Amino acid sequence: MGVVLSRVNNSCSAAFGEPVNTYQTVGICDREVNSSDSDHSSIIRIQNKVCEQGETLVPAFPETAFVERGYITPQQVYNLLNAEEGQPALYDPDYILILDCRSAERYKESHVVTARASVTVLHQDLGCLISCIALQKYSIILLYAEEGSSPVGSVKAKADSPDLQRCFFQLSRLGMDPVILLGGFSAFQALYPFLCTPRMVLLEAERHTLTIYPSEILEGALYQGSVSHASDYRIIKNLHITHVVNATSNCPDAFPNTLSYLRLCLSDNAQQDLLEALPLASRFINKALKAEPAGRVLVHCSLGRSRSSALTLAFLMEHQHWSLLHALRWLKERRACTAPNVNFLQQLLTYEEQLFGSRLTTLEDIRR
Repeated sequence: MGVVLSRVNNSCSAAFGEPVNTYQTVGICDREVNSSDSDHSSIIRIQNKVCEQGETLVPAFPETAFVERGYITPQQVYNLLNAEEGQPALYDPDYILILDCRSAERYKESHVVTARASVTVLHQDLGCLISCIALQKYSIILLYAEEGSSPVGSVKAKADSPDLQRCFFQLSRLGMDPVILLGGFSAFQALYPFLCTPRMVLLEAERHTLTIYPSEILEGALYQGSVSHASDYRIIKNLHITHVVNATSNCPDAFPNTLSYLRLCLSDNAQQDLLEALPLASRFINKALKAEPAGRVLVHCSLGRSRSSALTLAFLMEHQHWSLLHALRWLKERRACTAPNVNFLQQLLTYEEQLFGSRLTTLEDIRR
């Protein structure tokens, strides 16, 4: 397996705080090797650094911010809207019911994509305008006001967003289990303006015109997705991506003159060796996120399920100090289609042992 060298463009070098016109390792590929003497010296220096064994890591537990019961964060909503199981979940009109509990004027100005004005479902005087059977078909019912994070049912919550509180308890009495967007529309729009629109998008045919974004693994920092995500410049621009890990075997880097790439020619099969790829990807991601200013990284393979998941898990293990089990649980909560193949899981178990000095996870743990 050879290491590909590529000249880094000026903007990418500046993002890393490195001199312009220097060479950087950007990938692993059997078919492409730069054979100049100076490049070989770079390969030896970088490979030695990658293979150095330091002290073992101390395991840590993932920490999440406390969220009041009945609420869901903007990041969780972002990942729900962009979930992919088979086809993108957002294409399914029965997947999520989003009710905008603000005024009709504010709804018309802009709202979360696919949201409906709450009065079209839960009228203040007439009650529920659709049957309970129709409500029960939704996997998720999401409510939001303009702002708000007070505990559901509290005096402050009732004063801040009376229409939302009315909808919440009306749905609860009907046997539903609605959730409320923490911080309301204003918090979501501040983070994800590209998922807000003045258009009403309800029908399945209309939903299929929507852009599906990669999953957000670390908020405002690390994303995981498919080659179609990595090839859509609108997605790259909206998420402010600066660095990309390309784990496909035959898909070229989409924007080499604009972004900094780590190219890893990997196959999703039982023979693929990740020995070099895991530490290279982990350190490339960490360097990008620690840069001044901090970068944003997209890790992708063909479908964003197996190869990209293995590389993301390696980063979470090495630089978040999480066991493979904790890293995998974290990743699956944010990207439900995560599915590294068994060969990759076995190599990740070995990588976990190298990082922490002992096995913290078993395949049986993962399969439970």
